[in-house]
Amino acid sequence: MKYKILELLKASDNFVSGEEIGKIFNISRSAVWKNILKLKELGYDITSVTKKGYFLNGSSNVLNDYEIRTSLTTKIFGKNFLCLKETDSTNEEAKRQAQNNIPDGFLITSENQTKGKGRLGNSWSHSGNSALAFSIVLKPPLIPADITPLTLITGLSVCEAFRKIGIPAYVKWPNDIIINNKKAVGILTEISCEIEKISYVVIGIGVNINQPSFDGELKEKATSLFIETGEIFKRTKILNAILNEFEGNYYKFIRTSDFTEFIEKYESFCLNIGKTVKAVSKVRNISGIAVGISKKGELIVKNEETSSLSFVSGEFSVRLQDGKYI
Repeated sequence: MKYKILELLKASDNFVSGEEIGKIFNISRSAVWKNILKLKELGYDITSVTKKGYFLNGSSNVLNDYEIRTSLTTKIFGKNFLCLKETDSTNEEAKRQAQNNIPDGFLITSENQTKGKGRLGNSWSHSGNSALAFSIVLKPPLIPADITPLTLITGLSVCEAFRKIGIPAYVKWPNDIIINNKKAVGILTEISCEIEKISYVVIGIGVNINQPSFDGELKEKATSLFIETGEIFKRTKILNAILNEFEGNYYKFIRTSDFTEFIEKYESFCLNIGKTVKAVSKVRNISGIAVGISKKGELIVKNEETSSLSFVSGEFSVRLQDGKYI
């Protein structure tokens, strides 16, 4: 009943009286009030005014089973999902779920992460409704040698999703999403495989959406969609936009395991291309000009010593020499 009342409030631009709600659903005003309380407990911002009724504020930014189920327009991604209040990491939960017989495109979201993970061992924890953290479990019919471009396709998909809603996003190879020279999205890909078979791939995505500011070191490095646009975004809108773009690109890629058709668009979004970069690993540092992306998803860098080198995602951290982004 509470969700039927929620739908009624969503459809109205004005207050809806308790009496009217009671008549529509044939329940008492007391029952209406109890269901309103349940909705408030779920996080919905509902204003109650005597003699006027109830009004659902547009600022409600709830992420729960109901909102996900009614917001997603994908065909496969997220049709099966797990929505949590808290977990250590959505990627870790995804790997636990992957031990069960879950389908391709299984989605995990969480309001709070206590041990969220980023690339190269970095942490990414969050709480509250200003950020979006989710992971998706994929079971591509590919061999491990062909899976590297999937990381780049994820970043490309997020860029495409943002650009369709008017946000000029770029990608820093392989998949950090940059807006105005600051990081807005982090992506972490983890794979479980045997020699010639992929058991599953987990892709975790963390999006800074409605944070008004960042403290400390993050102030110079991180941004959010709100900071860049001044607009409050529904998290379900961003989730749906990303999953729709990613779903289309993912199934296009696994049909052929060929990244070639994605290279031109990826390079057009990639901040590294044409810039002097420094590739950093535990073993060595190499500087050169990033000239393109290979069909395997590698970053191609030329320098005076070796003429051309290719770097694989995960092995190196690549940054601009002037340090504008990380």
